[in-house]
Amino acid sequence: MSVVFSPWDLGRRPPTLTPSPPPLSPRSPPRPSDAIFAALRELSGPSGRSVSAAEGLQRCVAKGFTPLQFHAALQEYEQLNVLQLNAARSRITFV
Repeated sequence: MSVVFSPWDLGRRPPTLTPSPPPLSPRSPPRPSDAIFAALRELSGPSGRSVSAAEGLQRCVAKGFTPLQFHAALQEYEQLNVLQLNAARSRITFV
């Protein structure tokens, strides 16, 4: 069995792969909302299901974040449907 190439096949070149550019800043610090989310996940423990909002705020303030940053992060992740707050906004549940 032989393979037959047409002139069209012979003129084609395989696509070239170019490496992606390196990141602008390899050690950029995490955004405050990402760090707050990580702190909340850490606080939730091995169950990882939910955490008290008061405990979360206390932990994040102890890590140097402001209450405004904490509430902004909650709002951001709630809009992304990653977490939910109960009606009283006292319990954070991870989706």
